[in-house]
Amino acid sequence: MRQERKTNYSAIILAAGSGRRMAADQNKIFLKLGEKAIFEYSLELFLSDPDCQSILLVGKPEEQAYFSSFLSDTVRFVSGGAERQDSVRHALAFVTSDYVMIHDGARPFVTLPLLSSLKAHDNAILAVPVKDTIKQVTSDHQINQTVPRDALWAAQTPQFFETALIKKMHDTAKLERFLGTDDASLVEAYATDAVAIVSGSYENIKITTPEDLIFGEAILTHRMKEDS
Repeated sequence: MRQERKTNYSAIILAAGSGRRMAADQNKIFLKLGEKAIFEYSLELFLSDPDCQSILLVGKPEEQAYFSSFLSDTVRFVSGGAERQDSVRHALAFVTSDYVMIHDGARPFVTLPLLSSLKAHDNAILAVPVKDTIKQVTSDHQINQTVPRDALWAAQTPQFFETALIKKMHDTAKLERFLGTDDASLVEAYATDAVAIVSGSYENIKITTPEDLIFGEAILTHRMKEDS
């Protein structure tokens, strides 16, 4: 862990999702949360961080026109791939800074203090302790065992890495045809570098289902009251 404040990082915002689980006829990150599209909250957050040198907004090629009004010298559009991992790899090709944050555009409630906590490490992810009882089940949906939750954390984004390391991990995963569940899982699979867990926030939800929108509106209302 490093105590000094890091500079010179790039942010990758993944915005190439779909509306399938949201039961929507458009990309879920285009849906409104309050007065803004879901992904705008993350974009504005990174733009407000003086340490963020550039932002790579990853979307579907056919949706590039939608993002055009958000592009600038700092914000660049990158066409996504077939899988999330492909989209990250595409964006990493444009990262020239020493560090990179990889973030799901469907998580609109990250804060600057959380970003600062990540930047105290070389490689780290946000996560929160699992609160629910976790059951491991068989293929026919019968309980196999209850998994002890003492050491279980639910991973969030952003995930923060040394750029050279995570680029190498993505290149290796492509060669090995390995599809990880998140970017940290690639480091776990192919490197010995430690990835720290930084306490995230239970408010840092991912907007995936219609129910998540209800929770998101409640969080947004609560924050607006705190700021007033």
